[in-house]
Amino acid sequence: MSFLKKLIPGLGTTPKSKQIHRNTHHEDNDLEFSHVGPYKIIAPIGSGGMGTVYKALDPVRDVTVAIKILDRRYDLDKKRAKRDYLRREIIIAASLNHPTIIKMDKDIMIQEDNDGNLRRCLVMEYIDGYNLKHFIDNRILTMKQMTSIIVCLCEGLDFLHQNGVVHRDIKPANFLFSRDGKQIKIVDFGLSKTTSNWRMRWAKEVGGTRLYMSPEQLRKKSLDHRSDIFSFGITMFELFSGRHPCSGKSTKEIQKQILSSSYKWPRPSSVNAEIPTQMDKVVLKCLRRDITRRYQSCTELLLDLTRVTDSRI
Repeated sequence: MSFLKKLIPGLGTTPKSKQIHRNTHHEDNDLEFSHVGPYKIIAPIGSGGMGTVYKALDPVRDVTVAIKILDRRYDLDKKRAKRDYLRREIIIAASLNHPTIIKMDKDIMIQEDNDGNLRRCLVMEYIDGYNLKHFIDNRILTMKQMTSIIVCLCEGLDFLHQNGVVHRDIKPANFLFSRDGKQIKIVDFGLSKTTSNWRMRWAKEVGGTRLYMSPEQLRKKSLDHRSDIFSFGITMFELFSGRHPCSGKSTKEIQKQILSSSYKWPRPSSVNAEIPTQMDKVVLKCLRRDITRRYQSCTELLLDLTRVTDSRI
């Protein structure tokens, strides 16, 4: 992934990790957790539907890691705990070995919080940098840069799907770029599902971000990898144009437009004239509401992206 350093301005300026640790120690007194097992908590990174992610130090290896401390419902839900869906998900996620997939520890750690409650904690690779939304908002990428990034991310998604994993929360915020330009990662597997045996149970638990959901996900239907392709299509549209393909002013309006065949998707090139017609066709095929008319795999999508890249970029 070293091509990112050349493609994206501003990469390669990360402070050394020891400097980061030293500068953030003063925050310890305000943290809900001071440590998780042997890991020293440094600072919160962000919160989501599953819990809160913290930056932490592994004192043995002297490396920075990310730790997701799960919401208490993962311990209070006796049925979930008994069948241990989470455990199986983590084992599968930890087994994935690809340069674009965030690395995760297969062991779930247990840590007591300030109220004496035992909390489940996931240890994973830490990426210090920006997510894709940063580059979308700042509009600093060329067409060649954007296409190279899309191809790289599509390769990672293809790897996930070929290993039976559907991410279910594809969006710009879940694609991370390291500051040194060496890594780009797909993150947040908290909503992923694997194997068709779990399909109906997970379909009843709508997760993800509604602005990026496929029609079938919004309708709480069973999902497969083609739902990720729809969400990736919205992400591509945003990257190329700087805006969401829906014109709604609220989440509710956007949901209605995603679901309604009467709302016609705009061509990305109608917003950004630099986008070739062939790329319009690729993005719009990802966004087809009829799942059978969408790209049927990321492998198929990659072939078309490569053709566009080779012929026009």
